[in-house]
Amino acid sequence: MWLAVSTLTVLETALELSDPAAVATAVIERHGPYVCWFDADTTGAEGFTETGDWVGTAPEHPDLGTLIETFERRQATDGE
Repeated sequence: MWLAVSTLTVLETALELSDPAAVATAVIERHGPYVCWFDADTTGAEGFTETGDWVGTAPEHPDLGTLIETFERRQATDGE
């Protein structure tokens, strides 16, 4: 399959961002069935399941694995 583009039209110009921090102030990462929210203003990370249940807060990004393991053990013991 080929796609031939004959015309390219700019509908709107993008804003110029001179401050690199303005480009991304937060990031959402996926870890299997978990979603983690990192805010650039803090060192911590919030963890949620893909259905929106709160997993917890990790004080640092590397602590996410421990946070998820603890949540899974808690779920297995509670039977949920």
